[in-house]
Amino acid sequence: MDEKSVAIILLNWNAYNDTVECLHSLEKLVYRNFRVFLVDNDSKDQSYEKLRADQLSGAFSLPLTIIQSGSNIGCAGGNNVGLKAAYEEGYEYLWMLNNDTIVDQHSLTRLVEEMETNVQIGIVGSKIINMNNNLVWFAGGSINQYLGTSTPYGIDRQESEKFNTRKEVGFVVGCSMLFRRELIDLIGWLDEDYFIYYEDTDWNLKAKKAGMKIVYVPDSLIYHKESSSTKSEELSPHYAYYLMRNGYLFVKRNNPKYKLIALLYMTYRIVKFHLLYVWNKDHKLKRSRMIFKGALHGLKNQNGQFSD
Repeated sequence: MDEKSVAIILLNWNAYNDTVECLHSLEKLVYRNFRVFLVDNDSKDQSYEKLRADQLSGAFSLPLTIIQSGSNIGCAGGNNVGLKAAYEEGYEYLWMLNNDTIVDQHSLTRLVEEMETNVQIGIVGSKIINMNNNLVWFAGGSINQYLGTSTPYGIDRQESEKFNTRKEVGFVVGCSMLFRRELIDLIGWLDEDYFIYYEDTDWNLKAKKAGMKIVYVPDSLIYHKESSSTKSEELSPHYAYYLMRNGYLFVKRNNPKYKLIALLYMTYRIVKFHLLYVWNKDHKLKRSRMIFKGALHGLKNQNGQFSD
């Protein structure tokens, strides 16, 4: 296969060890025509300084550009910094990848091979396995654009042939999403108003509306630690805030005529989120307050990073 140029976009925020492990797994990729664009979102744990020192000492055997964003500009903002740098350098494909992942050596090859089969394919995504329990974490997904929700297929299920079929889907998660540069010309950059969560859902829907196909590629295998700045075993109160707010913003921006349906669903979600993220958790008052703040800020069209 004639290897098209690929830019791999990694975002780091206070996660030096995860990022190093991801980079070392990328060194083993069979596909070789790539460069990693690693963006640090102004980490406070010396991640950026340590990664730069590692690079200068020759610790990484792959082409690597490290960029300091200068502030915590969120998932969408940080990824956009890397995407814009890669776009300006003319890369044909761009692969957004979570830094808390380990990639199979053939994962990139399989994604590019699928892209090369049809110019109407705008986005492809991998099968993702949760490293904490070896269960499926993502096998494609669908979007409910009226309620402002997305449903991943296969989550917390045992691996089986059911999840090994290549198919067109409603969305692939930004944890491992490869797309052609022309998609940026068509639909623009990730929407930074979301800050974190829903920026990839929004982008998938825009790609679909623009007539592009989205394909799940099970032969591209990624292992995910499922750890982030806002989601962990003991969920941060901010997790529910961004889900609540951004789900409603997603509907208002993409299907405004369904705002009433989304509003009714948000009322249901307030109850659901209290059961999921407040009941049997610590800091109950703070968690409850963040859920209601998310709903209020969605109604007020408040976006970006959380602030009172």
